[in-house]
Amino acid sequence: MKQELAGVSNRISLTCDVWRSISIEGYICLTAHYVDESWKLKSKILSFCAMPPPHSGFELAKKVLSCLEDWGIEKKIFSLTLDNASANDNMQSILKDQLLSRHGLLCDGEFFHIRCSAHVLNLIVQAGLKVVEGAVHKIRETVKWIKWSEGRKDLFKECVIDVGIKYTAGLKMDVSTRWNSTYLMLGSAMKYRRAFPLLGRADRSYKHCRKKSPKKPEKAL
Repeated sequence: MKQELAGVSNRISLTCDVWRSISIEGYICLTAHYVDESWKLKSKILSFCAMPPPHSGFELAKKVLSCLEDWGIEKKIFSLTLDNASANDNMQSILKDQLLSRHGLLCDGEFFHIRCSAHVLNLIVQAGLKVVEGAVHKIRETVKWIKWSEGRKDLFKECVIDVGIKYTAGLKMDVSTRWNSTYLMLGSAMKYRRAFPLLGRADRSYKHCRKKSPKKPEKAL
């Protein structure tokens, strides 16, 4: 792989992401993208490893630069695509200065930093979803409630059968950083919407998408 990267005659673009696992451990993944001699786009993971705190711009830049040096491509970089985390802004600025000092960037690094279009799109959709935030919250909590235990899953299946729903794909849980997962969650919930009121009557601890009982008229004084 190192020989292949050494033989790349054009520039290499990078994508990088940092995240925390459920157990709060930090990870970083750095991927190289380039066109080979046969004009085929190649994507190769250069590093997938633990990223201990702090996740500051300086430490991230240090980690990425070390990886580029290990692969011997620090003078072949064209661009780096990142999401909009504030630490990434600092990281790319520090890394750009380091690469410029080695004459490793074109056009003085004008095209070095690229913001992830998928992340930008997610921010736009999440802002739009605030209009229906209350409804989305109820559906998300409903899915969590049903998936909490096997007993609740079985009870929900009984409600689905009782109301005659034939859809069998099941409810989907979303991830807040992936707008398309919220779309899939809402779509699946719509298929089962007739089962939720029955679930509320079958288990009084379920409170999220139940039909509210009509208020009794106040007695005349």
